[in-house]
Amino acid sequence: MVGEPDKYQKRMIQYYEKLLPIAYGYDFLGIYSFLRKSISFFMSITKPFVRMGGSAKQRIIVQKSCALAAQTFMLSIAAEGYHTYPMEGFDEVRVRKALNLPRIAEINMVVAVGKGTEKGIWGERNRVPFNEVVFVK
Repeated sequence: MVGEPDKYQKRMIQYYEKLLPIAYGYDFLGIYSFLRKSISFFMSITKPFVRMGGSAKQRIIVQKSCALAAQTFMLSIAAEGYHTYPMEGFDEVRVRKALNLPRIAEINMVVAVGKGTEKGIWGERNRVPFNEVVFVK
């Protein structure tokens, strides 16, 4: 960013510096959870509002957001002619160590990226027919 931030950029900076720590932050005493629940309750009295919950609900929201970001990443990689494969069931401790991540870090998934080959397909692919999955009225 060159020069002084404009009004819109200042709002975005405030969003990331002030709101996100409250929305996704964790503290031992549960103050952030209490703030999230209180703000959600009072704001939702008069209008629709995102119901923010405690740390368990926040973990679910973060996991969903990471999965959506991974999907976007995988689609953009496919657009460039590469193949991706999302993986679960990996050794989280070793992955954290290899990436030099703190013990508290949670890994949503590992995504392999590369050029696929026909030899890489081990068996026949079975797909549910499109018209059994998508319904148009």
